[in-house]
Amino acid sequence: MQAPLLPRQVELKRLGSGRHAYEGQVPVEALAGLEGAGERPGPVQASIMLDLSGSMPRVTGRCEGSIQLQCQRCLEPVDVALESEFELVVVDRASDADGLDEGQTWVEAPRGILDLARLAEEEMLLALPVVARHEIADCDGGQRHFGPPGEPQPERDNPFAALKALREKGSPSDE
Repeated sequence: MQAPLLPRQVELKRLGSGRHAYEGQVPVEALAGLEGAGERPGPVQASIMLDLSGSMPRVTGRCEGSIQLQCQRCLEPVDVALESEFELVVVDRASDADGLDEGQTWVEAPRGILDLARLAEEEMLLALPVVARHEIADCDGGQRHFGPPGEPQPERDNPFAALKALREKGSPSDE
């Protein structure tokens, strides 16, 4: 059974005062920006709560999904889980955000229309790792070994071993 879809947009003016909850899946087709960040993004599951009871509308929620990126150690594909929790103030225009307290984050809803799919996509983009990589146990770090399977990689000399020996020996100026 397929999960219910998150509404693409919500018109804030049509909603009454109070809290309004939305939960569902954002289809991959609505995640064009996330597709540009990696290959094969999975669907995003979102849970969003709109609070229209105060002077300024607020939106809180949680999004989670996954995407396949390129590991920066071994350059092989790696599946990355994405999670984001957010609390935002909804403004009609970006200039309306000038009056907000420092540190308050906001989302723009032009003409009172909040794009929930775009909001979820932007939160997933913000959740992308700075450097995508496998866990150390799952990644050879780009070190290729072309010997028979099961044979350990050859040991390499530490290029800093000579410096360590000199430091441990001490220099003549230390005496």
